[in-house]
Amino acid sequence: MFFYCSSEEKALIRQAAADRGLSMSAMLRQLATGAAPKRRRVAPRVDPALVLAVSRYGGNLNQIARWLNTATRAGRASEIEALRVAAALVGIERRLAEIIAQHRRPPGC
Repeated sequence: MFFYCSSEEKALIRQAAADRGLSMSAMLRQLATGAAPKRRRVAPRVDPALVLAVSRYGGNLNQIARWLNTATRAGRASEIEALRVAAALVGIERRLAEIIAQHRRPPGC
C-alpha cells in the first residue's frame, strides 16, 4: 500500500514512529487498525569472527550445493561422488557447530 504525503508530513510521521519505537509502517498500521504493534526482537550482537567463519562455511556449502545440482541435472552424480559430498557436508556441519559453541555465551550473560 502506498500513499502520498509531503516531505514535511513524511518527516513528522517518521519522527512520531521513532518516538514510539516503531517503524513507520507499524505505527501507521496501528493507527489504521487499532491493533497492537508487534515488537521486533533486538538482534543480538555477534562476534565478527563468528560471522566471518560462518560465512566462509556458508560459501563452501553453496559451492557444494551448486555442484551437486549441476551434476545431478547432467546425470553425472554417481553414488561415490554423492558420498563424498555427503561426507563434506557432515564435516562442514560439525565445524560450524564447533565454531558456534565457541562463541556461545553462557546463560545469564
